[in-house]
Amino acid sequence: MTTLTAEAARLAEELEDIASFESALRSFLDGSLPDERWRPFRLVHGIYGQRQGGTWQMVRVKLPAGIVTSDQLDRCADLASEFGRGILHVTTRQDFQVHWVPLERVPAFMRGLAEVGLTTREACGNAVRNVAAEALAGVHPAEAFDVTPYAHALSAFLLRHPATQGLPRKFKIAFSGTDDDAGQAAINDIGLIARLRGRERGFEVRVGGGLGVQPHPALLLHDFLPATRLCASAEAIVRVFDRTGERKDRKKARLKYVLMRLGIDGFREEYEKELALVLGGERLKPFPDLDAAVQRFLRPPQGLRPPSEAPSAVADTEWFRANVLAQKQPGYYAVTAWVRMGDIDGPRLRALAEVARRYAGGEVRLTNEQNLAMRWVAGQDLPAVREALEPLGLASPNANSVFDVTSCPGTTTCALGVTSSKGLGDAIVAYLERNRPAFAAVPGLRIKISGCPNSCGQHHIAPIGLYGCSKNVAGRDMPHALLLWGGALGSAARIGQVVVKLPAKRVPEAISRLVELWRAERTEGEDFAAFSQRVPKARVKDLLADLTNTEGADESLFYDYGEDRPYSAATAGPGECAR
Repeated sequence: MTTLTAEAARLAEELEDIASFESALRSFLDGSLPDERWRPFRLVHGIYGQRQGGTWQMVRVKLPAGIVTSDQLDRCADLASEFGRGILHVTTRQDFQVHWVPLERVPAFMRGLAEVGLTTREACGNAVRNVAAEALAGVHPAEAFDVTPYAHALSAFLLRHPATQGLPRKFKIAFSGTDDDAGQAAINDIGLIARLRGRERGFEVRVGGGLGVQPHPALLLHDFLPATRLCASAEAIVRVFDRTGERKDRKKARLKYVLMRLGIDGFREEYEKELALVLGGERLKPFPDLDAAVQRFLRPPQGLRPPSEAPSAVADTEWFRANVLAQKQPGYYAVTAWVRMGDIDGPRLRALAEVARRYAGGEVRLTNEQNLAMRWVAGQDLPAVREALEPLGLASPNANSVFDVTSCPGTTTCALGVTSSKGLGDAIVAYLERNRPAFAAVPGLRIKISGCPNSCGQHHIAPIGLYGCSKNVAGRDMPHALLLWGGALGSAARIGQVVVKLPAKRVPEAISRLVELWRAERTEGEDFAAFSQRVPKARVKDLLADLTNTEGADESLFYDYGEDRPYSAATAGPGECAR
């Protein structure tokens, strides 16, 4: 099948999906399709209802491996401005989310995406979600090999796959090419880490990872799975989940609970049964051509400038040290545009698309830290790239540092949100930047925030994690945050320990104290991440005990960040991801 024919077939399939969605939408609006049938249908097409109720929807754009072209960025910016309020949110799973889209306008939004090769299909609901991969795959000096083609091929294989339609709950997959697990394999239902056995490519396969109310690091299924068996293995794992997963109690319906129930040995027994069927020819969908996928990504983007070393005037800057990585391809660099709280408006996104078009082969990758990465920037162009990003507010030297705070939307739009996680994150960043000299030299400190226990902001895997909760103080609700200590990813996931519940407005002070504790008690060469794993939570609890005291609390503590009325926990309700 030629590329043109394949693209035409993809578009036809996508438009057929959208027509089906539009037909179901009409039935829902005229009352002939009940909500209990409409909701799961809507969700599997990537459309979430918002906290605000009514017709407002969140549209999630699925971007395998976080890859998006400049032309696609332009279209996403246009659609966000036309159908929403002009803001796009970068998620920790490398999607775009656009909020405030009226329900009746969703089909037109979806058609606009389809025209540039994008989809919302299975970005939500009981399906295989966006297949993630570390944003520096293909250019990182320490990677075993580029995992991008495998992530793309697996994503296409599982999209609309008969075995993935109507799973017990959502299902997440992520790839890492390096040992530090930058792709977050350890917290996914299927986690794949690139491995080499001689010249043969393969993957370390982990299963059953997840965060949420009951976090569970993924368990080892294969030390080495030949890359040629990637799709067969993934299908077999999904089929085990489909057959053995919980379908009555949604709180126990993720794959991690199957692992808790069966243990890794029991799960492996079920998996091997399914794998034998898949390899024996019980094909529900043809396997993709992995060799062709690899060949597609072997070639650098077209139109690149010749490689060259970074000018010393740039290489000596804080921006270069924080936001730039020398690629394994000599003379080329990956540049991270830092996106505060993961939110970027249409005009800035269009401007970034033009920067990528001019200097990075017309491609950007969304990162799981909610930033935007441009690769293949020639060293000589780094000054021009920085100059272009500066007026867009995307050149702050904050990437991969304490200032790079991760946050979910929280009460801004999510029905499950208990507190304003985004407001708290923004306040923390502002506090850190006001005191930049004190915090810039704190290696290994990362902060991740969620608006509820479900960990969309991944609070479990940071040295300092925070999630929203409330507390009744003198008969009134007060926004609080539970502080977790010592989380990390790497050769194995380390889940942060819950330490203390703090009034949300006192969190910046708590962070300042913890940094001072690190300064006073660290060992030689010990970064903050290692320190947080060594120092017991009892020490942290004692240090912050006085901050928990709300007797005679100041009135400001009863207001959440960004709110002009007193906080009320009653506004939180059942979110659609919990249904």
